[in-house]
Amino acid sequence: MKKLTKQEKHEQCMREIRFTLLVVAICCAWHIITAFALNGTGLYFLGMPAWFSVSVFGTIVIALIGVRILLSKVFVNFEYDEEEEGND
Repeated sequence: MKKLTKQEKHEQCMREIRFTLLVVAICCAWHIITAFALNGTGLYFLGMPAWFSVSVFGTIVIALIGVRILLSKVFVNFEYDEEEEGND
């Protein structure tokens, strides 16, 4: 577990929030763009309209990949508890 100062903890939390919101925005954009782009094409995939299949299953795959990247590259394991150093 990493030891961080209060300022470093705040900066790390903000970094994690920004990157998480980026992954959410990418998932949302994929979901909306593919749903509108494939709507009305008459294509079917897995017995469902292509817009639904590609939109929903693609969003799940993108979310899983995004979480994997966030966990390996962005998130840091540290304690957020307010510890008073010097007081035992």
